[in-house]
Amino acid sequence: MSIRQLLTLYSRILTELIRRGVVRSRNAPAGDLAESVVANAYRGHLAPQSEKSWDVRAADGTLLQVKCRVIEPGSRRTAVYSPIRSWNFDACVFVILDSVTYEVQQAVEVPVDQVKAAARESSWVAGHRVTVGQVRAGFDGAVDVTDRLREAYGAMD
Repeated sequence: MSIRQLLTLYSRILTELIRRGVVRSRNAPAGDLAESVVANAYRGHLAPQSEKSWDVRAADGTLLQVKCRVIEPGSRRTAVYSPIRSWNFDACVFVILDSVTYEVQQAVEVPVDQVKAAARESSWVAGHRVTVGQVRAGFDGAVDVTDRLREAYGAMD
């Protein structure tokens, strides 16, 4: 397929994912996908698109920030999640997706105080950054929710 044909196919796929409610925008789908999977896993609902502090309100009222990275299998490159610019959430769910299959490689829920303690401030992005390496190494008080997200993702089909 030509580049234009691939981009046309990609656009059609995004249109269908939007129609099904899996993603909400035409941006790269990983972030929207992770938010939808987390919302399903926690039996919650997505925040309004204008909300800056949290992405999902869980069924129990917990406000969750969702951060996602797509990582190549076996990659040793340092990957950084998008910046955190507000701390008005209860916990952050860090998701790592496989770049080939978009399957959930790892997912952890980390209390906001632990995220704050580990995040590094970056004036360059006007926010705080957390790396995939930090997530893989573990956080105090973190809960592995990989299986929970995998199950919710599977149920979306």
